[in-house]
Amino acid sequence: MELRLSTWTHHLTQLVYSFYYYCKTEKIKINIKHDRNIVHNGAILIFEGKTVFFDYSDDFIFIDSAEKYSYYFKRSLRENDNINNVRPLNFNVPMGYKCHDLLWNLDSNLLFDKWSKTEIIKALDKFGWFTKSSHGILDIRRYPKAPIDCGGKVLFYTRLWNPDNHPDKEEKERRMLQNEFRINACRTIKMNFKNASVGLFSDSLSVKMAPDLLLEQNKSKKNNYLNELLCHDIGIADDGLKDTPGWKIGEYLLYGKAVITTPLNISLTDFNEDFNYKVLSSRLAYQELPNKINNLIENKEYLKMGERNFEWSRQHIHPENYIKRIISKL
Repeated sequence: MELRLSTWTHHLTQLVYSFYYYCKTEKIKINIKHDRNIVHNGAILIFEGKTVFFDYSDDFIFIDSAEKYSYYFKRSLRENDNINNVRPLNFNVPMGYKCHDLLWNLDSNLLFDKWSKTEIIKALDKFGWFTKSSHGILDIRRYPKAPIDCGGKVLFYTRLWNPDNHPDKEEKERRMLQNEFRINACRTIKMNFKNASVGLFSDSLSVKMAPDLLLEQNKSKKNNYLNELLCHDIGIADDGLKDTPGWKIGEYLLYGKAVITTPLNISLTDFNEDFNYKVLSSRLAYQELPNKINNLIENKEYLKMGERNFEWSRQHIHPENYIKRIISKL
C-alpha cells in the first residue's frame, strides 16, 4: 500500500494524515512517496495492484483523466459527473494526527521539497506559535468525542473576498453575491439572536464594507475559533469560491453541529437535506435564516441533527474510516 504526491498542499492534509492514521491503526508500513509527475492538489493511492486518484481541487474541472485509474475520487464533484469510476470525496477538512511522528515517515524527497515547505512547517509547529493553521492545533484527537448541548447557540465566522482582485467577470459577480450574503447573514443573525456569535475577519475590505461586524483579532486565530465552535450548536455556511464548499461544513460535522447552508452544488454520500442540514432557497436568502434557526431550536432539533452529523462525520470524514471507506470501494 502506497500513497504518492508531488507536493504536500493544505488541500491534501486530510488525506496524508488519514493515510498515516490508517497505517498506524492497521500496523502496516507507512509508505508516503514523492512523485513529481502527479498533478498539483492530486495524489495517487496504490493498493493491491489498483490505483486510486484523489482530486482535491476547489473546482468542478477534473485535474486528471479518470480513465487512467481504477477509481477517481473528487472533491467538488457535481452530481452529473458522479458516473463510471468517479466518486465524491465529500467535504475536505484539513486535520492533523501525531504530526511530528508523521514527519519521520515521509519520503526525504517530499520532506525537503521546496513546494511542500509550508505544510512541513505547519507540521513542525505543534503548538501553533508560528503558523495560523498548525497541524498540532488541527490534531483530530482534540475534536469532541460526542456532541455537546450549548443551548441552541448560533455561530457564523466568515470573510469577504475582494471582486477587484480577480480578472474574471463571472468570479467578480460571484464574490459580490458572496459578500452580500455574508454581511447580511451576520447582521440578520445578530439582530435576532442575542446569544449568537457572528462576524467578519478583519481586513481592508471588511473594514470598508461592514465595520460593525469585525471580529476581534484573537477570534480570527484557528485555535480560538475551534474552541468557540465547541460552545455553539448551529453552524451557518455558504458556498466558497467557485461555488464549492470550503472547510467550514466539514468542521461543523466533526464537532457534531447542526448546519444551515446555501444550496449545495456538489455530490455527497448519504448527506441529506433536513436530515443532515437545512438549506436556504438561494445563495442570497439570508432573510430565511431566523425561521430556519428557530426550527432547529424548537424541541432541540439542533441536537438531534448534530448527533446525526457527528455519526456521519465519523464514517465519511474522520481518519478512523476515511481510508477504509476508499478501500471498500475497491
